[in-house]
Amino acid sequence: MLDVKVWGVMRKLSIILTVFWAVVLFAMPCTAAPKAVFVDAIFEFPPLPEGEKIIHEFIVRNTGDTDLNITNVLPP
Repeated sequence: MLDVKVWGVMRKLSIILTVFWAVVLFAMPCTAAPKAVFVDAIFEFPPLPEGEKIIHEFIVRNTGDTDLNITNVLPP
């Protein structure tokens, strides 16, 4: 039969470990977020005469786990 002192130590250790694992599990970030990844992030535009227009499409993929909303896109 275990001594009363040993039971007290085991009980304290059990409580400490339970609190530790509760803190570790609940402290982990559980947030979902979008992540924008550009297929080709850089495009070298060729020299153009002044006033001539050029068009290039940049492909953006969402590798995150929520919707990616792209708003307020402005030229540099």
